[in-house]
Amino acid sequence: MFSTVRNFLHRHRRKFFVTGAVFGTVYLLMSYAQKKLREWQEKEAKKFFEMTRKKQHFESTERTCNQTILSLSKIVSESILGILNTEEIVQKLKDNPENKLLLWEQMKVMIFTRICVLVYALSILQVTLRVQLNIVGGYLYRDSVDEQGPQISSELQAKYLSLCHHFVGQGVEDLVKQIEKAVKRVVEPISLKKKITLQEVEQMFWSIQTILCTDTTDGDPVKKMVHYLVQHTEITDAKLDTLVKETMDVLESDEVTSVTMSSVTRCFSTVVDEVANLFVEKFVPTNKNHLEVAEDHVITNGALKLGAGRDFVDVNKVEIHFVKLLPAINELITKNTSKGKSNIPDILTQQLTLNDKMKLLGANIYEVFSNE
Repeated sequence: MFSTVRNFLHRHRRKFFVTGAVFGTVYLLMSYAQKKLREWQEKEAKKFFEMTRKKQHFESTERTCNQTILSLSKIVSESILGILNTEEIVQKLKDNPENKLLLWEQMKVMIFTRICVLVYALSILQVTLRVQLNIVGGYLYRDSVDEQGPQISSELQAKYLSLCHHFVGQGVEDLVKQIEKAVKRVVEPISLKKKITLQEVEQMFWSIQTILCTDTTDGDPVKKMVHYLVQHTEITDAKLDTLVKETMDVLESDEVTSVTMSSVTRCFSTVVDEVANLFVEKFVPTNKNHLEVAEDHVITNGALKLGAGRDFVDVNKVEIHFVKLLPAINELITKNTSKGKSNIPDILTQQLTLNDKMKLLGANIYEVFSNE
């Protein structure tokens, strides 16, 4: 019996060798595949946790960024309204002085300068703070995953982030001086007695923006954001110098310039929308139902009657004496928010904070500096 089995194995030994080799190879391949699958699963799980951790860190950075922006935007707005204080002129006008015409001329320049400085200052502040805080956020994330030690200390963070305070002070003053020159070129020639339309108000802002964009003497405020951030401080720390140079490269990039220019333009559009409401408020009937019965038709909000029997006219075609429009615009900048009304600085700050392009810019900067 044993000889029969031995003979059988001897006759089919090649088949047994081949079969064994096949099964052995399959086993090894399966073991290798299972090992690679486990490695891939572990790698993907690690990657997922890192992505989740990074996302949470970025969201925390974004919240800090928004809180800081809201806080400093209020300080910047108050600084601008303090430098360009129209309340003093208003008080003098109440006394009916002899130089009343001169005071009104000063008033019209100051009001438009206020608005333009607010638009540029808040846009520049939003961009520079978002750039700074996302650069710091990127470095902090790298420190959290790097075992070689922190690249950015708390002391360095404080020095770096304090740079924006120079903009709140001397930077804003420089911006006021530059924008006031452009405003005078556009607004001074316009007579206080002139009746102006909403399109003419919009054209004033557009002309001021164009002058600033093509300013060959002082330079475009958007393209010299670095000047407002670091021009007024001396940097001796090597690590801080590196951070500042990286920030300068980002602020001078085409992407940042484009986002800032877009934000400035959108802010001016928002201001024009608010001014448009003034035209509506001054000319639309204000009885309970907001209706006025004419001879053969009814006038409602958004439509104006310039004479009995005439067609409705769009608000853009309505004219207001420039001198009568100025106090209303001035109130639009400073009106009391406690009564449920938002003023232009608050509206602009909210719009800029919620700007999708701003958020995307911050995310891109964070991604770059967290991966280096």
